[in-house]
Amino acid sequence: MSSPSSESAALRLEWVQLMPAVFVLIWSTGFIVARFGMPYAPPMSFLMWRYALSILCFLVWVRLARVAWPSTRAQWWHLSVTGVLMHAGYLGGVWSSVKAGMGAGLSALIVGLQPVLTAVWLSSRGGSVSRRQGLGLWLGLAGLLLVVWRKLGSLEVSPWTLLCAVTALLSSTIGTLYQKRHVLPCDVRTANTVQLAAAALVTLPLAW
Repeated sequence: MSSPSSESAALRLEWVQLMPAVFVLIWSTGFIVARFGMPYAPPMSFLMWRYALSILCFLVWVRLARVAWPSTRAQWWHLSVTGVLMHAGYLGGVWSSVKAGMGAGLSALIVGLQPVLTAVWLSSRGGSVSRRQGLGLWLGLAGLLLVVWRKLGSLEVSPWTLLCAVTALLSSTIGTLYQKRHVLPCDVRTANTVQLAAAALVTLPLAW
């Protein structure tokens, strides 16, 4: 007969194993939200409300769970930088490109190049990418070029929409690399609160 502690541990393990699927569901549906929300709201105002409501939910969660906040000023700074890049820069670029006429699917394809840029950066810094991984990344890049090439000259792909989408791609890539290098392990709830607050501070003047 299993003990309550072992049953609790097994339940936690099951939840952890489900997290990748939950993450993919939440992350991918963000592009659908952008597509349906943009006809009715400016992108920066839309995101400002998103940040404000998310911060409110996290603050309640942090208070109830009584988790620790980052302990050093440097950690607050690094979390803020990643928040500006991975929220304000990434989401601001995606939402602006969709608002300007780019399809949510195409914007998702462009920012999906992040693994390619990350692999290129790691290779330039002495990291290793296997032949199989490299082949997959190059096939993904070729597929994106085929899609974008057919849409050049249309309202969906213009210098402005491409600039916004590429800005989102670069912000996401740089933010991910910066976070891996500088952000120390900390509670994800307080970390996200700090990141969202930094993104809100940058987005607020643009929304105004």
